[in-house]
Amino acid sequence: MSDSHFDAPIFIEDGPYIDLLPFNTYPFLYNEGGHGRQLRLPFGQEISLAVDNPDLSLGTKYEGISHQTKTIPNDGHPYEITGFNFNTTEVEYETLLASKESVQAFGMTLLRSGECLRFEYEGLIMAQYTYGKWAGYQSPYLGGARRRELLTYNPTDLEFHDFPHVFFSQDERPLVISVARWRPYVQEIYLADLWVQPGDAIVLPPKTRPARPDDDLPEPEKRRIIIDLHGNRNSALACWRDDKPALTTTTILGNANTMQTRASRTHFINRGEMRLPHNVGWQGGRGSQ
Repeated sequence: MSDSHFDAPIFIEDGPYIDLLPFNTYPFLYNEGGHGRQLRLPFGQEISLAVDNPDLSLGTKYEGISHQTKTIPNDGHPYEITGFNFNTTEVEYETLLASKESVQAFGMTLLRSGECLRFEYEGLIMAQYTYGKWAGYQSPYLGGARRRELLTYNPTDLEFHDFPHVFFSQDERPLVISVARWRPYVQEIYLADLWVQPGDAIVLPPKTRPARPDDDLPEPEKRRIIIDLHGNRNSALACWRDDKPALTTTTILGNANTMQTRASRTHFINRGEMRLPHNVGWQGGRGSQ
C-alpha cells in the first residue's frame, strides 16, 4: 500500500509583528497597496476618519432579538461573552462591497491605496495573519480539547474593544470582515459581510459600550444608541470559489499590555447561529454581488 496523507485545514496562523512607532513622531498612517506605512508627514491623499452616524443602517435586519451573558470556562480561565438569540435557526449576513458609504454604516473608515490619515494611538502592533477558508467553522468557545474541531455550521464571534483596529486587504482575493450594527435598547441588529478589495484597508476607531439610557428616553433616541461589532474569522470567504486554502493579511491591533488593560479588553459577542450561503463571486479581479 502506498503512503498517502492529507493536508490539515488551516484555521488561523499568527505571523510576525512589529511595534508601531511613536505616534507623536509618526502621526500618519499611509496605505501603500494594502500595506501600512507610518509617516512623519502626510503623503498621497489625506482623508479623515468617517463621522460616526448612528442613523445609518445597512445589512440584513433582525428585530425582537434578545441577549444574555454567558460564561466560557476556557480551561480554568473563565470569561464572559454576550450570546444573541435571533429567534431563528439561520441568520444571513448581507454581502456588501466595502465602500466609503458601506463601511461608515458600521462605524468604520475606508482607507484606499494612496490615502493616509491621522492615526495617533499608542500601545499597538502591526501583525501578519493567515486565515484559512475553514476558520469560520471553528469555535473559540468550546474549550481547548475541541479547539481544532471543524464544525458543520459557522459560529464565528463578533467583538468590539477600546483600541483601534486596521485591516489591510493585500492578497489577490478580497478580505472579508463580518460586521454588525447593534441597537441594544430597541432589540435590533444589522448584519453584513464587507468584501474589502485588494489594496484597500478599513480603519476601526476605539469602541466603548454606551451607558444605559433612562427608561423614559423616547424610542427614536434609544434607537440611535449603537454598538458596532466586527469579526474576521471569515476573512478567507473569497477563497471558496477555487482551491486556494487561505489568504494572508496584516492587522493593526493592541499589544499585549493594551490587551490586558481592563478598559481596553476585547468584548466578545457570540452570534452562535448558522449562516446562509454567500452570493459573492470573485471574477476578473473584482468581487460581484
